[in-house]
Formats: sequence, C-alpha cells, structure tokens
Amino acid sequence: MEKKRDSFVFWVCCGVFAVSILTIFIHQNSLLLGSLGKLDNDDVRYLRSGQYLLEHGKLIYYNPVTTLSAFIMPGLPVLIAGIMKVFGTGDAGIYAFRIFQALLTTASIGLIYLIANRLFGLRTAKIAVVLAAAYVPIYYAGDLILTETCFTFFLLLLSYVFLIALSKNRKRDYVLLGLVIAAAIYFRPTAAMLPLIIGMTWLFRREKLKLILRNTILLGLTLIICLSPWWIRNYQVFHQFIPLTNSSANPLLLGMLINGEEPQDFIRDHEQIYQTYRHGSEEQQKELAMMIFKYQITHHPFIFGAWLIFGKLIRLIIVPFYWAPILGIPYWLAALQHVIYLIFSIAGIWKMLRHRTSAYYGFLSILAYFVVIYLPFITMERYFYPTMLLMMIPLAHFMEQWRVLPINRRRARSTSLSEAKVNASA
Repeated sequence: MEKKRDSFVFWVCCGVFAVSILTIFIHQNSLLLGSLGKLDNDDVRYLRSGQYLLEHGKLIYYNPVTTLSAFIMPGLPVLIAGIMKVFGTGDAGIYAFRIFQALLTTASIGLIYLIANRLFGLRTAKIAVVLAAAYVPIYYAGDLILTETCFTFFLLLLSYVFLIALSKNRKRDYVLLGLVIAAAIYFRPTAAMLPLIIGMTWLFRREKLKLILRNTILLGLTLIICLSPWWIRNYQVFHQFIPLTNSSANPLLLGMLINGEEPQDFIRDHEQIYQTYRHGSEEQQKELAMMIFKYQITHHPFIFGAWLIFGKLIRLIIVPFYWAPILGIPYWLAALQHVIYLIFSIAGIWKMLRHRTSAYYGFLSILAYFVVIYLPFITMERYFYPTMLLMMIPLAHFMEQWRVLPINRRRARSTSLSEAKVNASA
C-alpha cells in the first residue's frame, strides 16, 4: 500500500513537471508581460534587477544606474542572480530559471498532498493532487518571471510546517517555521503579519502560557535574525528603518478607487491636492489614500462600504490568474474551471468549519489571512493565486465527501435490508 501511494504521487508529480517543461519550450518568451528592451513590466524588471545584482552587487528596480531600491523584496532578484551566475545572463539563464520554477511547481503539488493527507487522510490527499495538477493556471504561472511560483511553494511549506508544529509542539518545528516564514517574506511582504495568526491559533488551543512564551521567542528570534540583513542594508542605503518595502502607498491608493475609477467628486473638491499627491512621494500617496477613504466613507458610505467588503473580495477571488492562453486552452475554459473549483472549495471550507479541531482552524486561519491581507489594497487575481493552491485542500475534502456519502448510504441501506431479512426469517 505504501509503495502504491508513493508511486501514485510520484507519477502525478512527473506529469506536472512534464507539462510545465512542455509549456516552457512551446511558449518560450511569448508569455513575457513586458519587453526586454523597454523594461515596461514587473517580469522584465525582475530579470534586469537579478542581472544587475549579479554584475554590480546592487539591488535596483527602475533606474539601473543611479537609484538603489527598496521597492521590492530581494528574494526573486537574488534567486535570479544565483541562477544566472551558473547559466549566464542570456536565454540560457532565463530558461534555467523557468525550469527551476517547474521544479517548485512540482514540489508544491507534493506539499498539497502532504497537507491534505495530514488533515484528512490518503484518499483526500490523492484527490487534492489530481485536482491541483489539472488546474490550468499553475502551468501559466510557472512560466512567468514573477514571485507567484516561489511564494506559493513557501506558503504551502509554511502551512505544512505549521500543522506539524501545532501537533508536536517541538522547539525545532517553530525554528523551522520561522525560517520558512522569513523566506516567504523575502518574496512577498504580505507574509509579515502571519505570526499574529499563529498566536491566535495558540489562544484558540488554550496553550499553556509557558509554551506560548517559548514558541514566541523562538519564532520571533528566528525572524529577526533572518530579516536583519535586509533591515541593515536599507538603513545603510536610505538612513531609515524600512522593515519590508517602501512601495505600499501606491497599491493602497489604488485600493481606494472603486473599480479603478478616479473619484470625480473628490477631485472636484480637492483638485490641487489630488494632482500633486497622485504621483508624489510614498508619504503623500498614503496621505491621499486616507483622505479619499474618509471622503468616500462620509459622502458615499453604502457604495464605498459595499465595494470595500464585497466588491474587492469578489474581484480578488473570482478571476483566474490566466492572462494568456497556454497549450491551446482558451481563457473561458480556465475561467469555468476556476469558478467550479472555487465554489466547491468554499463548500469544503464550510464543512471544515463544522468540525472544531485546532488543525482545521489553524489551516483555515492561514487561508483566511491571505485573503483579508490584500483587501485594503488593490485586489487582482495575481495576488489570490497562491491562496488558490491552498484551496485545493478543502476542495478535495468536499469532493471526497461528495463521493463517499452515497456509498455510505448504499452500505447503510444494504445493511438494513440484510438485518430485516434476518429478523423476518427468525
């Protein structure tokens, strides 16, 4: 049985890797969002940042010569620089990076299996990996030179390590959890508040105060040690403490615009401030975002409130991260698959909430965190993609229950008939 289980997962992972490699070599550079000559989008800027870091030892994002940057976290440029050091800065380096991401995508499927198996057992785990392997956007995301694939891997890994830490409460588990969270932060700063969710889970479990203090110290020290090189670098360059990035103001400002449309009545009343602050400094954009928030809440409380609570949530989750077709699969088919997966995964979450177990709640708290954390900012399908891979687990749980329940009913019915026959003959 063990060998059959391992071989099943192995062959599914091999299939995922094969399709990922096929996607890379069929589409080549056609899925790039920007131009390598113009540097007009995130992916080509990441490539340029990695190459410049390799050649000059400096992290930049927009200006390649004069401006050092804290606009992005350094994880992806450092990774690109490392791969380019081995394979070169040309096409070979780009292809090597994509193949590395294909390996991470494959490993992510394996982590989905481990998490589902730990929460629900072998049958649900098998369903989860099949559903994840069939999810079309994983092959699209794996070909892009963005943070999504790397961050998804670390998100799944930290979820698995967190479940182990909750179960065994060992010191080394929380040190490892701190290392994985730090790695996730180096790719996306949105993981930085995750320790608060971990603390809430401890309180839900009613852990002893001594254990909470011990684990908090272990987790906190690990994060501080891992993130301190970034803090030191930022202080040396910018002469101020920048814990993550200095680029949150623009997404926050864009998040205040209903459907991305400029607030015409606010502009009418504060035109000079809007035109000055719209493309101003980080502090000016944050101030403008807060001004728009207060204005909208005061003048359009119901419309703006509905947008903040429901509109942004729907915009975040309803659309698949699939901006260009791959392998001849049209957008409408990927969108249909995404919506079906989403509906059944929400049903699976509802089933999980009915069972008050700390493991379920710990997992769901991470899932909920990576939805809520994006709502103050501009929301788009790209940000939800890593969380969608977590959704494969409640999706598989629902599908497994949906498949098993009719079987159980038939068994119960046949048992009742057998008992009735025995009683009748007696």
